[in-house]
Amino acid sequence: MSFSVLVLFIRPTIPLRFHCDGDFICKIWHWRPLDEGAFVLDHIPITHGAIELYNFWTTELSSHFFADFETQRRNIQQMQTALTVIRSPLRSFVLEDNATFYTIGLEKTQLDVISFGTRCNVETLKINYCKLKQLPESISNLKALKIFTLSHSFIQVVDLNLLAELPRLTLLDLSKNRLHTLYDSSAGTATLSYPLLADLYLRENKLKHINLDVFRPMESLTRIDLSHNQISVVSGSLVSASLNLLDLSNNRIVEMDCCGWAVPMLYGMDANDNRLRALPKCLEQAFLNVVRLAFDSNQLQPDVMFQFGRLTSLKFLTLTDNKLPYVTLNMSTIPKQLRHLNLSHNKIKHLDVPYAPSKDFHIDVSSNCISSVDWDRVSANLTKLGMGENPLDCSFHSISTRADIRSKLVCKRHRIEHCDL
Repeated sequence: MSFSVLVLFIRPTIPLRFHCDGDFICKIWHWRPLDEGAFVLDHIPITHGAIELYNFWTTELSSHFFADFETQRRNIQQMQTALTVIRSPLRSFVLEDNATFYTIGLEKTQLDVISFGTRCNVETLKINYCKLKQLPESISNLKALKIFTLSHSFIQVVDLNLLAELPRLTLLDLSKNRLHTLYDSSAGTATLSYPLLADLYLRENKLKHINLDVFRPMESLTRIDLSHNQISVVSGSLVSASLNLLDLSNNRIVEMDCCGWAVPMLYGMDANDNRLRALPKCLEQAFLNVVRLAFDSNQLQPDVMFQFGRLTSLKFLTLTDNKLPYVTLNMSTIPKQLRHLNLSHNKIKHLDVPYAPSKDFHIDVSSNCISSVDWDRVSANLTKLGMGENPLDCSFHSISTRADIRSKLVCKRHRIEHCDL
């Protein structure tokens, strides 16, 4: 005789729970609206206008589901409301006409379809970790939008024209996607575009070529972050009356031409971790007012110092890890306003600093191969010197005169194996 046994493993349902805190935020876990309905919303105090949903079990969602919740707070409390979904199988989201959620956040979902109605009052929209493949055209309906973040998506191509006429947009963050093409189909039109856009983040994408002309209509732009892409070609001209900061670090740039640039307010530029053998063409004209430059981890040659010497506003310069065998440090190579020069992690063997523009001047030559210093050719203005991790370490941070150097300075010798090669 034989028996057949059927064993059923039934996964227990995790109970719904929620908690409302003193910051007027209600957090709800494990909500299954198809099974449990919307009753939980009736238990949220009228004083609380922000909802955070964790492990929200639904694949489709419309803002209409929260209409009563939002309407009550708007009409009774004159309160702005916020909706955030964190971890959900959600695939489709619809923001209906006239929705007035102040903030909408969708994080760690399966979202691949999203649409926005007209006359919505959303000011902050954050979508992180989703399956969107393109920027929805209806995003141009969000006329109140100030901050838009979309990251960790499958988006590869973006037409900035979809965002060009959002009158209040100040920050656009498209970092950490799969973006390889960025363009603006509205370029050259007379329409006022991006009137308030100040901060633009495009870092950690897959851009290989960037045409700087795409930023020209953005007249309020103060920051551009293009770092951690695969950019090898930079074309066009950067023209901006308000740009302060430009980050091109961690790319594959071999050469740059800045001859057509007009960036009078540019404060600093980072071009670390590229493949530059020479400084950008027309550096002296384009960066006349720049205060901070970083060209670490490139392939620059020692003669670039003479170009830096003509940047009269430059105060901070870093050139670490360029394998420089020597540098010339005199009145022709050190800008008059320079306060800090970082030459660490190069191959410099001898230190000679006959000129220091002021007593605030600090040089860092740590992690080189310096084995000798000609103290008779070290400026008396040099009061701060970092020499750690050299065969000869004569670091000092408070010596004020040449006599102090001779009487107080204690140098140490070290064995640095890579310097013996």
